[in-house]
Amino acid sequence: MSKIEAASLLNLCPQAVSHYRESGSPDRRPAHQVASTMSSAPNSNDEAIAPWADLLPEVCDQVLDHLDAVSVIRFPAACTAWAAASKLHSTPPRLRSGSPTLLTSGLDPDGYDVEYNLEAGAFGLHDVATGKSFYGEAQRLKNRTWVGGKDDWLVTTDLNCGVELLNPITGDTVPLPPFTTIRGLELAADYYELHVAISNQVHRLQKVTLCQTPAHANGYMAVALFSSGSMALVAFTTAAGGDGNRCWTLLKNPEGAHYFRYTDVTVHNGKVLAVANSGNIYSWDMDGGTNHAAGPTVMPGPDVGHVSHDLIMRGFFLVAASSGGRLRVVCVYGYGAVKDKRMDRRVVFKDQWCFCPRRASLHELDAGTWRRVRDLGGDRALFVGDNYPFYAAVPPGGGGGSNKDLQADCVYVADVIGCDAAAFDLKLGDEHVYDFDRRLIYPAMADSLQMPMWFRPTAYPIA
Repeated sequence: MSKIEAASLLNLCPQAVSHYRESGSPDRRPAHQVASTMSSAPNSNDEAIAPWADLLPEVCDQVLDHLDAVSVIRFPAACTAWAAASKLHSTPPRLRSGSPTLLTSGLDPDGYDVEYNLEAGAFGLHDVATGKSFYGEAQRLKNRTWVGGKDDWLVTTDLNCGVELLNPITGDTVPLPPFTTIRGLELAADYYELHVAISNQVHRLQKVTLCQTPAHANGYMAVALFSSGSMALVAFTTAAGGDGNRCWTLLKNPEGAHYFRYTDVTVHNGKVLAVANSGNIYSWDMDGGTNHAAGPTVMPGPDVGHVSHDLIMRGFFLVAASSGGRLRVVCVYGYGAVKDKRMDRRVVFKDQWCFCPRRASLHELDAGTWRRVRDLGGDRALFVGDNYPFYAAVPPGGGGGSNKDLQADCVYVADVIGCDAAAFDLKLGDEHVYDFDRRLIYPAMADSLQMPMWFRPTAYPIA
């Protein structure tokens, strides 16, 4: 069965897929009713269309083997029978709803190809649980790169810092306000790609943390991080206020700061948070007025005294829910700065991550005191990077089958030097030094313009 033949089967169910997209749930009619609906579709040869909903589960399994990434995720939404086949007879299941997957450039099994431009709009999705990789294309990804995301929504930008939200599975897009809504800010793309200028200082766009997707009751919420050689900029935007009033709000750096850089930003309990290279956390009230003239409140970060003095480089990820809960911080430590070819190739890259990671720890703020977290309950894993962090359930024995990449009580960090992602076991003692035995390397292009980033399909859940 060819990929074209497999894709055509999915295209024969427009009513079922359309029903899902309009109602937000899979078509739960009996299989014979779905088949009847499909058979009534126009046919130039006046021939009855085969009842595809009655395909044997084994045939569904073969179809899934030949579909692209988008079609694999949409397949279970076509009808109840296909959903059941995807859930029960696929061994192992493919791209299940909520599955942790790594988003990369287009596939290259040999790992020799070089990505010279972004014209194709191609991407790869790699299922951590099963080890399977899928190819996909999205029209709205052409000549654009992702700079952040949450679940199956991406924040994408062109080289002129024109940002928008894209769901590559449904094809939906939502424009974000232009950065020029910040007073005094100008685009500097005529001289430097993905740069803006403010107060005679040029800043490069490094990431946009998507804290709420358009599916949220209050609409999207995003925080942008820019950095220059010495100073960082943080701004946020929300869907509140209507189309005519949407803008980016620039936040003021600490008074008197002359060298200030952040490694991550997010929203937590109505505040924008940014963690600096030092580990200190800075917070701003989101309702502080239009100009947000007040500087941030500073909170000491977790104690990292347990780390060897040899691991002098460090980076931090903020793990927080915009609606509340306890704040967590992932600390990644490594050896000194190294020559990193990612700096020369990537469209978007934070140079403060140019070190070889050797250890990671997780810390939680509990009643004003930081405490070390050494496991995730034995049935979860945590995924961090330029995505909005998320936890994924880990079944007993890991991902299933012979693939053992998905393990509980691990922090998975995307875009690590030398590999696409790496897993750090929280249960190991402080004396353990990561030796790349838990590297995740997928069949993506060896020299990629796009950064690997975690992605979690949710738009078409299996019934």
